[in-house]
Amino acid sequence: MKLFPTATAGHFWRVRSILVVALFTLIGLTSPAHAWTLDDVAQLARQRAQTPYQEAPALPHELAALSYDELRDIRFKEDKSLWRTDSLPFEVRFFPVGRQFDSVRIHEVSASGNKLLPYDASDFNFGKNRLHPSSWGDVGYAGFRVYTALNSPNRMDELIVFQGASYFRALGAGQRYGLSARGLAVNTTGAQKEEFPRFTDFWLVKPAPGASESTIFALLDSPHMTGAYRFDIRPGEQTVTQVHARIFMRAGVKTPVETLGLAPLTSMFLFGSNQPRASDFRP
Repeated sequence: MKLFPTATAGHFWRVRSILVVALFTLIGLTSPAHAWTLDDVAQLARQRAQTPYQEAPALPHELAALSYDELRDIRFKEDKSLWRTDSLPFEVRFFPVGRQFDSVRIHEVSASGNKLLPYDASDFNFGKNRLHPSSWGDVGYAGFRVYTALNSPNRMDELIVFQGASYFRALGAGQRYGLSARGLAVNTTGAQKEEFPRFTDFWLVKPAPGASESTIFALLDSPHMTGAYRFDIRPGEQTVTQVHARIFMRAGVKTPVETLGLAPLTSMFLFGSNQPRASDFRP
């Protein structure tokens, strides 16, 4: 197995990375006292690594069949933002499931404990879509955006997004989105088909009044491995996302991992007239 960047391979790796400069070292970690810690997520990841991999649950047909534009027409209502009524320095808005975006479980961690945030169709405006939310049950969310007063003290701006597989991306003050990061990249080169690990669960730590950073935990899953992640996001002119991760190889998997990317970055591009999908400018 090739490991990029070079590191020692073992039963699991503990990774700390600062994504702004894409640096990381394999180290042991200690966690400050919280209602929920990286150790808690690592225990779940370790247990899951002992069981066979399971694909994401199938979405209701009408959600899976949505087109790109139909899915974009489903908008989260800003006044329903998590922590909006608490007037905290961060708030969260959720993405609807649909098309290629699978459901994830999202929890809130606060002084009163750890609770699952159930899906509520009334939090969304479905635009021109003619859908039947009452028939879906709790389909969960596809991801979320964290907002803060990034550019102005009087306006909440988008800070970081988690949506799809293990993708996430963040903004500094006055910036537009560029590169995306991934929690893990598996078999991006070599003879094997590329594997896309996905975050299946998130824990959003409720910030204290005056908090200067947002903390998020995540549980990652894939056919070859599982992982526990902690993200500490400090907004500013140069927003810094510090990532602590522990990766566990899945028991009983016979095919080796050929290449493993830690703290991988991903770029998009536009299609040209000499390429497939020339009529569609989107990546």
